[in-house]
Amino acid sequence: MERSPATVIVPARLADGYRLAGVRTEQAEDSAAAGAALDRLLAGHDRPSVIAVHHVFLRELGSRRQQRLAELGSVLVVELPEGAADEAPGGSTESLRDLLARAVGYEFAIDPGEETR
Repeated sequence: MERSPATVIVPARLADGYRLAGVRTEQAEDSAAAGAALDRLLAGHDRPSVIAVHHVFLRELGSRRQQRLAELGSVLVVELPEGAADEAPGGSTESLRDLLARAVGYEFAIDPGEETR
């Protein structure tokens, strides 16, 4: 049984970014859907080695379930970080540009008036 290295469980607004980066992605609209996706991944024959769950979803799963997940020996379930609350405006555009440049091997401008790097 070959295991995929990592899977993320995130809301729709974040899913495309992870897919673009080449990460196996499960989309969930709320913590209940995230819990169902997590259960499906843990029960499947191609279970990933690492499952990263959107911070809001993992926190809402409850402490008992988080404790059970922490005790799993064969899969590491981690919380995806929130990100910086004090991130400067344009910071997400900056990181998206960098992500795209790495993914396709070209540097380009996202905003029409911006210089290409």
